[in-house]
Amino acid sequence: MSKILKPLFFLFGVGLFAWAVSTVDFKDVTHHLLDMGWGFLLIFLAYGLVAYFDARSWQFAFKPEEVKRLTTFALWKVRTIGESFNAITPFGSLGGEPVKAHFLKEQYGLGYKQGLASQVVARTTLMLSLLLFMIPGTVFLFLTDGIDETFKNGSAAGLITFSVLIILFLLFQTTGCLSILVGWFDRTFPKSEARPAVDHLLQLCNMMSGYYREHHTLCFKSIWYGWLGWVAGVIELYFTLYFLGVELSWMELWTIEAILQLVRVGSFFIPVSLGAQEAGLVVIFMSMGMSGPLGLAVSLVRRIRELIWIGLGLLLGGSAAFKPMRIPAESSEQP
Repeated sequence: MSKILKPLFFLFGVGLFAWAVSTVDFKDVTHHLLDMGWGFLLIFLAYGLVAYFDARSWQFAFKPEEVKRLTTFALWKVRTIGESFNAITPFGSLGGEPVKAHFLKEQYGLGYKQGLASQVVARTTLMLSLLLFMIPGTVFLFLTDGIDETFKNGSAAGLITFSVLIILFLLFQTTGCLSILVGWFDRTFPKSEARPAVDHLLQLCNMMSGYYREHHTLCFKSIWYGWLGWVAGVIELYFTLYFLGVELSWMELWTIEAILQLVRVGSFFIPVSLGAQEAGLVVIFMSMGMSGPLGLAVSLVRRIRELIWIGLGLLLGGSAAFKPMRIPAESSEQP
């Protein structure tokens, strides 16, 4: 089934991209991009702030005894490498997670389960911070005059759906529901060949639930730095539009970034949200009374920035792959 769905999702994204391009005058898009000049460099650096805050958010998703051997810079490198693999592999946003766990083990001595548990927690806190970022963005949307009511209502519906899913995912981890399911499977099929995998999964569940139960302060810090990362995305958008010759209020910038991230979350099944981001920005800009070519130009600027960071991640990954392990891996990963 996955062999059928993945190409279909990709083709769907290509179709959205083609629609976005056909909807606007591409000559205007080219004109906007040529106006960027050296602004590309500043936008590239602005995204570095996003990557820094994301690394800090991930740093607080570890337990104290684990994070003491990890610097922010180390996590930034591992994150950059992993996100590059997320972008180039056919597994969407999951392809780079085993890569991150591998580098955490080989370079910093953390076990695979420790690395994977921290990534699930970090992904959860990042989504919770995104929810906190989207709420004011949606409020700003409703406070802005001249925007189609259908667009406003659709954005609100998307926010509500996203909120419910994230809260359920958090409860699934904190209440130990996954551990209960694993325990049921173990009791029902005691002689199953999957028993070793079940044991590993149970340990992983205990690690995650133990983090939420014992380290509330770390969890809140992780959410806080994740939220700062989303705000840094607004700064990147400001610089992008500034060099495209457009200046908007911070309320408008926050609204655009919040709705764009909602589109990207909703199109997670499409590799790198291909087409969804382009079509989404065209619709967002036109719905807010601006030109569609400007929205497409913003998307293409982000694509260029993504390609540069992907290249940086692959370069870092290739370099790190030839380095010896710095710290011996732990012999036990028991929580």
